[in-house]
Amino acid sequence: MVMSFGYPCEEHFVTTEDGYILGVFRIPHGRNQTETNKKPVLLQHGLLDSSITFIINLPSESLSYILADAGYDVWLGNNRGNEYSTNHTTLSNSSKEFWEFSYDEMGLYDLPATVDYILDQTSQSTITYVGHSEGTMQAFIAYLKVPLFSEKVPLFFALGPVGNVTNITNKGLRTLADFHIDTILRYFGMNRFLPSPTVLKGLFVDFCIECDICCADVVEWICGPHKGAFNDSRMPIVSGHEPSGTSTQNIQHFAQGVTLKQFQMFDYGPVINIQKYQSIYPPIYDLTQFPSTVKIALYSGTLDELADPIDVKQLVSLLPTSSILNWMIIDDYAHLDYVWALDAHQIIYTDILSIMSNSTL
Repeated sequence: MVMSFGYPCEEHFVTTEDGYILGVFRIPHGRNQTETNKKPVLLQHGLLDSSITFIINLPSESLSYILADAGYDVWLGNNRGNEYSTNHTTLSNSSKEFWEFSYDEMGLYDLPATVDYILDQTSQSTITYVGHSEGTMQAFIAYLKVPLFSEKVPLFFALGPVGNVTNITNKGLRTLADFHIDTILRYFGMNRFLPSPTVLKGLFVDFCIECDICCADVVEWICGPHKGAFNDSRMPIVSGHEPSGTSTQNIQHFAQGVTLKQFQMFDYGPVINIQKYQSIYPPIYDLTQFPSTVKIALYSGTLDELADPIDVKQLVSLLPTSSILNWMIIDDYAHLDYVWALDAHQIIYTDILSIMSNSTL
């Protein structure tokens, strides 16, 4: 898809400290450009998503292409468990053990490993980071828990920032939490959430061909609706790549956040919690300890069902005032609009480019 628009594209593989092999894509420069010593920027997807989310729209509308054409070295990350990251140095992805992870591990291992790999490949000392949804959660975790991460990633753009999900109204996750469907799936041995992407997409593409409106409804039930202008003609492309998969434990972690109403590590229950955390209760991610040296720009929507406006306001109130470069609240924007809306390049991406071009970080 990237090369069809005339951009170069590379595939890389990053191995985490705990053995997961992550597929990472790179657009080293824009069209009609040559590769030089460009500043790297990492784009990280949200829940049940993949790097495809940043190239869904046309080059003039997609953040990855816009950044590449503006002179940046663009990297597209993929978390463990999605279709581009289902390998491990020792574990089979058909094993229960492979799927024992949540966004804790994505913040503690996946993101730091990806950042270190990019810095090594580019011989740069810092990188700019753009996270969407779960991509913001894992960044908050890395900033709070991973030594030196803040020095390597001093500039952070948060699209639909998520921490505490107390007020979430998304039907998918709210249903999972209220009816404990996530726990039931794990009880019956479904360690991978939803069928494998290959099986699911075969069914989903056929379904979308028969009913494109129904197709959009399914995507939005899982990911949250879009409210901004959206190119419905791109839905066949979406159906061929979304959803991209994760572990049932990760879904369970999100459901715990809805039920327990705080941003905390995965709750294994008292016995295992004591073994892992030396406490009956999981540790809370304390955003008041977010490093003040890091600069962050946040973008939230008034109709966002996952990054609920009340939850985002509470999140922003915890961050150091000196860290916040900008907080843009966008009327009528929902959770998918930051990456898929046709006007996102005018509303959000121009602001991101302006901040990046004026930054000395």
